[in-house]
Amino acid sequence: MRPSWILPDGMEECLPDEAWAIEDGRRRCLDLFRQSDFGLIMPPMVEYLDSLTSGVGQDLSDQIMVITDRVSGRLMGIRPDMTPQAARIDAHALNEAGTTRLCYCGSVLRAVASGGDSSRSPLQLGAEIFGNPDLSADIEVVQLALDTVRLFTDEPLMMDVGHAGALKSVLVKQSAMFRAKALDALARKDLDVLATLEQTVPEIAVFKDAYGELDTVIQRSESVELLKKARDDITEVKRGLDADQVSWYCDLGETHGLNYHTGLVFGIYSLQRDQLLVRGGRYDHVGESFGRARAATGFSADLKTLVRLAN
Repeated sequence: MRPSWILPDGMEECLPDEAWAIEDGRRRCLDLFRQSDFGLIMPPMVEYLDSLTSGVGQDLSDQIMVITDRVSGRLMGIRPDMTPQAARIDAHALNEAGTTRLCYCGSVLRAVASGGDSSRSPLQLGAEIFGNPDLSADIEVVQLALDTVRLFTDEPLMMDVGHAGALKSVLVKQSAMFRAKALDALARKDLDVLATLEQTVPEIAVFKDAYGELDTVIQRSESVELLKKARDDITEVKRGLDADQVSWYCDLGETHGLNYHTGLVFGIYSLQRDQLLVRGGRYDHVGESFGRARAATGFSADLKTLVRLAN
């Protein structure tokens, strides 16, 4: 029989030395965000289920742990991600006309571990910009994500960039079954399946080799009109960054969060550890489900993962 004091799988606790290091890291990150004019928010751990699932992809919805509110009888969810909460706050609690910058740091709970991590209880750190559709917002978010990582390590990093626009435009009119097959084949880089699918949708062919070292992908796809906006956006964002010791990888057929993202997407990896540190991107119109569609872009990370880079 399993001892009653054993924690559930994927749950972890931090002992004093690590807990103090995480607290120090939290303060440093929030100070950085504050210097960049981001407002700090502290949403509740639990919300009604329909609020947490509004405007998010199925992958995130499947991560919600569901409970019943004994007061109202309604279903509630324990947040697996704080980004939808930030969107709700932007849409209703603040309701500002111009650009809004919000940041947060809090515990989340996921039904299963994801992203190659064994933890189901990350300490999510993030920053979001609402109301600015320009690439300047994407550049600001990616730079802030890099600067956040650099608070903890100066080791070589890899920036993995993609773009949701082209692939979404190709798949939007297809059946759910076709979309599922295409996304699975693209994720696995299964050329045989993709060759079969392109007989039905010829545009699928442009994504078969649209991945690899960034400059190579840009050159290889120069003549592909479908990928022009993706190329231009990524090139402009890279040009606008101050990024030392960063290598660049690109996948214009990136499938992660496709139901959620609308433009540039990115991940920052530790090359030495082969570990994802930060994930982010543009997700315009997520606030539409809250009655206020707004341009939006942001990033998030597990603060515990970042702190462990330096300890």
